[in-house]
Amino acid sequence: MRLLKEFSAQELQRRLGEVQDAALKAPIAITHRGRRRHVLMSIDEFERLEQAASPRAYRLGELPADLASELVNAARR
Repeated sequence: MRLLKEFSAQELQRRLGEVQDAALKAPIAITHRGRRRHVLMSIDEFERLEQAASPRAYRLGELPADLASELVNAARR
């Protein structure tokens, strides 16, 4: 498991600016009663992870139109 800096939910309320600044540098864990409940991260990190999670393979008929068009054009070259 990745080592994350942790802030309690109470700390989040009291030190919002500091917690937000920390989340810009690296994802942080928000805890409730000592257990990790949420992760706060920058939008850039979220978008990077979302992009990395996009499918690398598609079933027949599920290929997005833009990728299908690129494949057809590449095959014609």
